[in-house]
Amino acid sequence: MSDKQIDGSDAENVRFVEDTTAWATWLYYAESRTQAEVAKALGVSRASVANYLADARRRGLVTISLAPDLLEQANLSQRLAARFGLKGAFIAPHVSEEDGDPTLLRKRLGIAGAQILLSRLRKDMTLGVAWGRTMLELANALPERSQESLRVVQVSGSSLGDDASSPEACTLFIANRLGARCHNFHAPAVVTTPELRTALLQEPSLKRHFERVHSCSTVVFGVGELNDETRWADGNNLIQPSAEDYMKAGAAGIVIGRFIDAQGDALEGALSGLQIGMELQDLKAVPERICVAGGDEKLDALHACLTGGYVTDLVTDKATADRLLREDK
Repeated sequence: MSDKQIDGSDAENVRFVEDTTAWATWLYYAESRTQAEVAKALGVSRASVANYLADARRRGLVTISLAPDLLEQANLSQRLAARFGLKGAFIAPHVSEEDGDPTLLRKRLGIAGAQILLSRLRKDMTLGVAWGRTMLELANALPERSQESLRVVQVSGSSLGDDASSPEACTLFIANRLGARCHNFHAPAVVTTPELRTALLQEPSLKRHFERVHSCSTVVFGVGELNDETRWADGNNLIQPSAEDYMKAGAAGIVIGRFIDAQGDALEGALSGLQIGMELQDLKAVPERICVAGGDEKLDALHACLTGGYVTDLVTDKATADRLLREDK
């Protein structure tokens, strides 16, 4: 290709390039042209250019990275980190009532969580993944990568609940986005008897999976709130009656599928001895534990999770951060 500037008259010359998305990406990002200028150079519409640029982000040709410092609102994040003994606290913008969309906060937290997670990825690491709607938004916000040495491990047993945000779906989605090896948990999150759980844990395949779980250097997870609408990712409805009993017993929230009280201690109850997956003490043993959560409905659960020492790095929103610091518990 010649050194001369590409302009509208050269549109025909550029068309021989097979990947128009790559050309649009180069002209827009590398040469800082406007979308109108890119459209003229390529002989296409501005709408097509916008589609090419969106495709480039999906394919990982270009990534838009927010520096962690941008999310760390210095005074607030430092106070939050000091209050709960965190390595880092990352604050996403507040979502006001005027914004209207109730899912916007989860989307913002997912974007922020994805940026922090990307900054922590290392070669040959093992990443543990929990489940839930916030984890789904985090997966949606990840750019496509090719990190074949990375292992992504499901830390909670599988379920028959919401297909999109179930433990197995979230793990697979994140692994696919990162181009990593995926290790799903081939066992249910909850079984019907302690004897069945004991028998399943003797299976060689589950023993190998627990070895992967225990080798995680980083785990990314959310917290589950408890209220009258609480639902567990379990299609057999084994959990809902138990959730109500746990609430009566003082449960403040759910962390990696385990009920905790306001101090963050595990609560014994109807599900004791029936769950398969990472235990709370296993979570605490992981060096890096990134919790992504926010919103009024999750405040009690998040406060309990932080008080219990399950988090090393928190990704939340400004309103939740302010309230966590105001809470006198």
